[in-house]
Amino acid sequence: MKITELFEQKKPIAQSALAVPMALGPADKFTPFKQALDQKNPDAVIWQADAIVDEFSKEVIWDQVKAGGAQAVEERDASAMKKAAMKAELDQAHQEFLSNWPAMHQQIVKELVDNALQTAGDHLVLLAYTTKEAGGQGELAPADQAYFLATALQAGADRFAGVYLPEELDENLQEKVIAVAEKVAVPVIRTGIIDNLTPETIRAAFSALLTKNPDVVNLQVAADRLAEIDLADFELILAGLADRAGETALVLTVTGILSKDQIESWLVFQSALVTLALGENWQTPLIKSTISELGWA
Repeated sequence: MKITELFEQKKPIAQSALAVPMALGPADKFTPFKQALDQKNPDAVIWQADAIVDEFSKEVIWDQVKAGGAQAVEERDASAMKKAAMKAELDQAHQEFLSNWPAMHQQIVKELVDNALQTAGDHLVLLAYTTKEAGGQGELAPADQAYFLATALQAGADRFAGVYLPEELDENLQEKVIAVAEKVAVPVIRTGIIDNLTPETIRAAFSALLTKNPDVVNLQVAADRLAEIDLADFELILAGLADRAGETALVLTVTGILSKDQIESWLVFQSALVTLALGENWQTPLIKSTISELGWA
C-alpha cells in the first residue's frame, strides 16, 4: 500500500493517519524500536535516513580505509623510506577507491534499506533525508543526497510507501529523484513549511507546490504556530485546498511540542499525518511529542 491509498482509506471515517519517525543511527539498537513499533502499531514509519546515512558516506568510508592502511604501514617492520613509499601508494589508491565507490555505495545502501524495512515490518515506510538546515541530522552535499535517495528507492523497489523530496535540492537533482520514484511507483511528497498561518499564505504555499505535480502536498506547520489559529477555521481552509488538489493528496504535518487539545482536534483532520515519536528515546529534532504523553496508546 502507498501513502496515497492510506489517506483514501481514512477519508470515509474522518480520521487522521499516525506516523512515527525512525531515526536510528549505527550505534542504536533496532530491536527495542521494533518491539515498541509492533506494540503501538501506527499506520506508517518515516525512515529518517539522515540519522545513519552520513556515517557511511564516501568521505567517512575512505577516511576509515586510509586510517587502517596507514596504521598497517606503521606496524610493518620496514625502513622509514619504505614506509613513506607505501604511504604514497595508499594515497594513489584513493582514485581507485573513487572508481569503485558507486558499486560499494549501492551495496551499503541496499543493506541499510533492507535493515530499515525489516525493522518496520508490515508498516508503511516513508523515505526521508532531512538536512540540519531543514531540521534533521543530515550533512550530505546536495548531489550526495539525491544520489542516496535514488539508490535507496531502487534498492527498496516498490516497498516504500512514499518519498519526501528535499525542497532545497536544485531542480535537476530533484528530477533525478523523481524519475527513479516514478520508475518504482513510489509517490513523491513535496513539503512546504508555513510560518504565517493566514489563509492567503496557506493557499499560496499550497498552490506553489501543486504546480510541481507531486503525488502528495505536505504542509508543515510548527505546533506553536498552530496555536495561533482556530483549528476549525484551519480545517475549513484545508478542506477547500483538498477540493482543489484533485488526485493529489494533501497532508498536514505538525512539528514540535503538541498540546493534548491540539492532538485531539487534529486526530479528525482528514488531511493530517499525525507524527509522534514512539517514546523519548526516539524523538527527532522535528518530532518531539510522544505517543504515550498525549495518551494515544
